[in-house]
Amino acid sequence: MSARKMVVTLFAAIFVLALAGAVEVQAQTITMRTSTPLSQYGSVGKGLKMFADLVAEGSGGRIKTTVNYAGELGSQRETVEMLRDGSLEVVTTLATGTASWVPQLGLFEFPYIYKDEAHLVRVLNALEGEVSRLLAPHNFIAVGGQNMGFRHMMNRRKPIVRVADLKGLKMRGPNPVYVGMFNALGASGMTTDWSEIYTALQTGVIDGLEASPDMLLSMKFHEQAKYLSKTNHIAACVYYMLRKNWYEGLPKDLQGVVMKAAREAAAYQNKLDVEAQGAALQKMAAEGLQVNEVASVKEFQTVLESFKASYVKEKGSQWKELYDKIVAVQ
Repeated sequence: MSARKMVVTLFAAIFVLALAGAVEVQAQTITMRTSTPLSQYGSVGKGLKMFADLVAEGSGGRIKTTVNYAGELGSQRETVEMLRDGSLEVVTTLATGTASWVPQLGLFEFPYIYKDEAHLVRVLNALEGEVSRLLAPHNFIAVGGQNMGFRHMMNRRKPIVRVADLKGLKMRGPNPVYVGMFNALGASGMTTDWSEIYTALQTGVIDGLEASPDMLLSMKFHEQAKYLSKTNHIAACVYYMLRKNWYEGLPKDLQGVVMKAAREAAAYQNKLDVEAQGAALQKMAAEGLQVNEVASVKEFQTVLESFKASYVKEKGSQWKELYDKIVAVQ
């Protein structure tokens, strides 16, 4: 064989090997599809974007990530079902999305059980393993607990100053715990999907809702409901909920990348959220939202103590066991 033919043959062999390597790398590319029902402009949405970016970067491109916001793929319930069944790999959720399988997870959003945001994050971190244990049979792993701010009551009819002011108001809650809370306070509690609230306020299907300032602002609900009363009744929270069989099927090094990214993004979100709540409240007030303090937070707490005790007792031992673990974290 001439020298020229040997060179041509060598380059051809190198090309074939390179092409085969490229095909192999492409075959090994893993998809991480993520979703949140919340806006991309809120702290949870920003945290999820950071999580996806960190995974893509940390995996060196071996994991390709996508992010969907604000109901693009469906309701909270629908996206959690997609997660379980294999159409998604990560969803931001806790009580609202997973309580259909483990109902007692609704306790994480029980009225007046957290002292402040830092206390909430300590509870989430302490019980991450317990939540994952409860959800393991349903194909979920919880990681990276995130505070979503203390929540207040917003409505389109009047300021809420005392518990009696809630009588007759149709108030939206995301799950049975919230609905039961509103009913105990004298309102008519009902569920409406997060993506449908703006229209429901606009048409009078509901009179109001409750959420943190950042969440309210991110969805522009103050355009339809002009009164916000600072009840500080619940601090909502989410984890990054991973699809268990997807995560466990990853190579060990990529499992480490995903876990590290989730914890870093959660820490970022928790810091961002504390800063965002005050700024969001100020912005909405500047745009015409009427903000008021309630006459006595203690009045709301007292009314709800009997609701909480009877609720847990009626639900049974599994609820009592988790409730005790939550309130034990200081």
